[in-house]
Amino acid sequence: MAEGGEIRAFMFCLTFIIVFALLLNTIPTDFQGVGDSGETVIPINPSLVTGFSDSESYSKANFTGTYYEYDDFNERDWIATTDGNLLALAAKKKVLGFWLGGLDICSFMAEDGTDRGDTLAWTEITADAEDGAIRYTLEFANGNTAGYFVCYWNTTAYATATLAWTGEGLYFIHGVGIDTTAARDIGSLLISLLLLQIPEVPVLIGGLLATGPWVCIVFVFWYVIKETMPFV
Repeated sequence: MAEGGEIRAFMFCLTFIIVFALLLNTIPTDFQGVGDSGETVIPINPSLVTGFSDSESYSKANFTGTYYEYDDFNERDWIATTDGNLLALAAKKKVLGFWLGGLDICSFMAEDGTDRGDTLAWTEITADAEDGAIRYTLEFANGNTAGYFVCYWNTTAYATATLAWTGEGLYFIHGVGIDTTAARDIGSLLISLLLLQIPEVPVLIGGLLATGPWVCIVFVFWYVIKETMPFV
């Protein structure tokens, strides 16, 4: 390849890598993978599940009987309870570091301002949700915020939240705080792509996606080495 051609190829590869990274950063988090099969990928509005500084995700499978507990979340310990038809969420009250059974119970406020009270029924989730997803604001009895609570399910598999719960396809996210970092870590995503480790993406598809960037990266390294070591 002539020297001029090599320079043009070098500039093309460098530009390709930069543009590819920028385009990769614009991919919305529309698909939150649940499970490991294509049938369980659930489309979700990214605004519902992003923007949290911390979050806890769970579903029916995480409950032991009627309880699911998660500790050290937003500096509190939490307990979610269900009777199979509705759900309640509360933070544990501790005295000198010990929990004596007291709870700060949360209320669920829908996006339209409807107060669902301190128990959330699957029928209410179905009524409030749009395309199988709803984000509630959580409030303690004293009016202080307890974060947000997202409920979602695959509407192509389950017509209602009740059916989704029965089929273990109803998922919850408890989110708190405001994320001060970028919604998507482009560095981590690019590395995952190059290592063929993008979640919910088959290795063959990941390999095809990674071919272009790898070819350009190899050429850029080769060109730099060639120019700095003339005998190569």
